[in-house]
Amino acid sequence: MSDPIAVVGAGDIDFRFLETRFSGPSGARDAFERLIADIVGIIHPDVQEVQANPGDWGIDAYIGDLGKEGEIHIWQSKYFINGFAGTQQGDVRDSYNSAQKAARENGYKIASWTLCVPCELDGPMLTWWEGWKKRTSKADTLTVSLETAGRLRRRLQASASADVRNHYFSPLFPSPSRPAAPEQPRGLEELVDNTRYDDALFVRQMDEAGLPETFAAREAFFNAEILEREVIDKGMAPEVSALSTWRVRVSSTWSTAFNTSCQMSTDRRFPQLYSEVQEKIETGHAQEAASLRAHVLHGVGLLHQAVDNGRAGWVRDWRNVAEAHRARILTTTSSQDDGDGMGGEP
Repeated sequence: MSDPIAVVGAGDIDFRFLETRFSGPSGARDAFERLIADIVGIIHPDVQEVQANPGDWGIDAYIGDLGKEGEIHIWQSKYFINGFAGTQQGDVRDSYNSAQKAARENGYKIASWTLCVPCELDGPMLTWWEGWKKRTSKADTLTVSLETAGRLRRRLQASASADVRNHYFSPLFPSPSRPAAPEQPRGLEELVDNTRYDDALFVRQMDEAGLPETFAAREAFFNAEILEREVIDKGMAPEVSALSTWRVRVSSTWSTAFNTSCQMSTDRRFPQLYSEVQEKIETGHAQEAASLRAHVLHGVGLLHQAVDNGRAGWVRDWRNVAEAHRARILTTTSSQDDGDGMGGEP
């Protein structure tokens, strides 16, 4: 028996529709990558996609020659369905740097690098993009381009794009007869580089509290960053809300313990505070972790994120520590060249 036909939407080009068409955010993210390759293929039939095995060389689609001394044009897809902000900036940099690293290691050259996103950038983010694009284009001698939701929509509205448009946005499509398998729990990633976050405020706050062993904290922070990036990229409202709720719960756990420590002692350092807060999260935040298919140690990482954002600390004068750290970072940054890089265009 064939699958029933689902009728959803009106066939408008709304990139959120991909989540309905392709069974949720994960399917939509994969579909968006294929969509970009198919759009490029309208003009460049020889476009090639790259399978992640385990990495994809920082390439979602390309034309050109990946051989030694070859030259390629890259299109990089990012399913930023909920907008573009600071976290997305880092993700873009990482993707671009991965592409350049693969190019150096394999002997080919990137002639252009195009970022494709299903959203629009606001004024501050467009300002960042233009500055980053200019710096990158100049440093790496290539063309950097941006295809946002509006430009992609207009490409799909062209008559030559009718088949691609109908495949992804037609309101008529087969409805799966069996429910999708539940997503697997999120595991914990190992932090290989034990020097990562050397200049981070959360590490400085631990130093101030006389806590010399910081690697476990760095690893927890690293995993919280992965969790945050996944939740934001997928853009599922329940998960975004659950992450926000967990952050508030973590902050409340720290605040209660900190206030109690201040009442119990007039010292600058509170020897039991760090272990007490960590233990309360590990033993009392199972429900929050389950709501995100996460581990309670992700919650410990959220705690270190709060410290790193200047919202908590481990000594009585933690605010002064945070302010001094921020001033030092600003001084260091202002004395360095603000160079950064990225690039692409069909």
